Amino acid sequence: MIGAKSFEDPLSEMYHALRAPRRRTVVSILSDSDEATITVRSLAREIAADEHSIPVTAASGEPYRNAYNALSQTHLPTLSSTGVIIYDPKRQKVSGGPNLAVASIIIEITRPTVTLLFDQLEEGMEEQTMTD
Repeated sequence: MIGAKSFEDPLSEMYHALRAPRRRTVVSILSDSDEATITVRSLAREIAADEHSIPVTAASGEPYRNAYNALSQTHLPTLSSTGVIIYDPKRQKVSGGPNLAVASIIIEITRPTVTLLFDQLEEGMEEQTMTD
């Protein structure tokens, strides 16, 4: 079945690219941005702020460096290889790629489903604990 293989390979690559929370955050930031291009520095600040529940203006030091290095070395090249973003490592700039909308849709569809399933699982575990 040639059609299925040609569909499954890009889908598997997309799921692999979206498995890291920082990559999903990059997709969300780019999808929600009014700017066509965002610097890696801005992405790193937003991610560090989100991960540490601090204002973006306070995102500096080790949390910022950790996010910046991980983005530059791992996350942005992975998203770029699947066409989700266009990453210019020399200029340290990122823009949406041809598959950004697809990635955003996958995240938006998957997030509520997973949340619902985990909520139901937790409720079931609580009920089981109360009956034990």
